[in-house]
Amino acid sequence: MKMHARTVFTLLISLLPAPALAQADPLSAMDQMANLFIEGNGWDEWQDKAELFAFLVDAIVTLALAALIAHHPVRRRAPVTLASAAMPRLFYLYALVGMAVGFLVVNHGYVIGFVVFGIGALLRFRSNLDDPVDTVEMILVTALGLCVGMDLPVMAILIGIIAWAVILVAARESHFQVTIRDEDGSNLDAAVAAVESEAVERGWTIARVHRSHVKPSVEIVLKKTGAIDEAEIEGRLASSLNVLPVAWRLDN
Repeated sequence: MKMHARTVFTLLISLLPAPALAQADPLSAMDQMANLFIEGNGWDEWQDKAELFAFLVDAIVTLALAALIAHHPVRRRAPVTLASAAMPRLFYLYALVGMAVGFLVVNHGYVIGFVVFGIGALLRFRSNLDDPVDTVEMILVTALGLCVGMDLPVMAILIGIIAWAVILVAARESHFQVTIRDEDGSNLDAAVAAVESEAVERGWTIARVHRSHVKPSVEIVLKKTGAIDEAEIEGRLASSLNVLPVAWRLDN
């Protein structure tokens, strides 16, 4: 059974000692107590044009600031790896989650923040999700479900639309890595040339070529644009590398 904020406030005030009651500001304390409770407006939220406009402005500013960090010149000069290539997408999504939670807390109650980050921590440390992108997307969809359950469906729709657009744009480019090993290293140059030729033919971009100084191996990070699955990439590389006496592996 839910209790109104004023009722809870009255009960708490009655438990305070007399000196505390004398020093307390009832109006200020009541406002703080009211902010602890979730205030969902349901589908009537569409009529609050000022809040919707503020949300969209906050989202644009948040994504712009995340872009400044994600594409910082220092980061762009750093060696490209599969982990670093996934960072911009994570920056955008985590920034969006943080902005949405902060906006909901300020406008609809403090409890939302504790609930969202509590469930986020549970997903992060008690789930079997190894991919950080999967983790942040799981936190995101959990926040969407919470918004709907807390009678904030309009906020859920707006967050979902913006997140969908961010994921779509971020997924247009993706990276994969080809690791090539040779017993004595005599075939590595030919293998690298074969991958480079395949990349030129398929329209892939070579982001990094790293030769190991410890063992006869080379790692090639490539960037692709458009929809192509791992099996198709592996099949195209196999046609060039399987004719050479080398061992190779594809990671993405």
